[in-house]
Amino acid sequence: MTPAVTILMVTWNRPQEIRRVIERLKEKIYYPGPLLWHLADDTSPGSYVADIIRDFPEFSYTITPRRSGYGVNVNLALSHIKTPYVFQIEDDQLAERKLDIEAGVFVMEHDKSVALVRYDGVEGHRMVLNLDETPKVNGRRVHFLRIDRKRSQGLNAYSNRPHLKHRRFHEVFGTYSHGFSLGSTEELFARHVLYHHRGGNDLVVLSNGIERAFAHIGKSRQLGKDDIGRVIEVAPF
Repeated sequence: MTPAVTILMVTWNRPQEIRRVIERLKEKIYYPGPLLWHLADDTSPGSYVADIIRDFPEFSYTITPRRSGYGVNVNLALSHIKTPYVFQIEDDQLAERKLDIEAGVFVMEHDKSVALVRYDGVEGHRMVLNLDETPKVNGRRVHFLRIDRKRSQGLNAYSNRPHLKHRRFHEVFGTYSHGFSLGSTEELFARHVLYHHRGGNDLVVLSNGIERAFAHIGKSRQLGKDDIGRVIEVAPF
């Protein structure tokens, strides 16, 4: 039986961009199994969530009790999602090519050492990648690139950019920090993942996963007036 996947859309007040992102995902995602949709909203103003649910009634949703930042928003959503797999994406990441979610699930179903598959494209990241493949299952293998966290020189083996993960990923690495800015939240978690070399929780990209797969269509809020929480320097080494 093909396991269920939830598409987790992380958002705050991007009414135009998010509709383009959702529609494009529906065009580009390939997954033959059950696909659920969940909106994680950090208390956007007005009828933002109600309007999205009206247009996309397949979405369930969570809303933070008050504007709280990325960590609280995503942690709350993840606590409500029950599927074994989550594809996490932000509201301004527009897919530009086919997203083979089935291949990512196949990798994690048949190689239990893998807990997360990046779909964003890792070009420009200073990482060491090792060629690998799944065992042969019903005559099929899937090839992928395993991120070597011990030898990589960049911070972002993990990124908040689009990725597919099994529930065991957060069971091992924990949840996102609260009270920090967008960039600091991502960097704190990335540093945590980089230095915790626990076996059986590797991060990988698919064989076509080096070139970028998404266009960033939203104006960045990092360090702007809408970026709430503390900003800290996160040294990778």
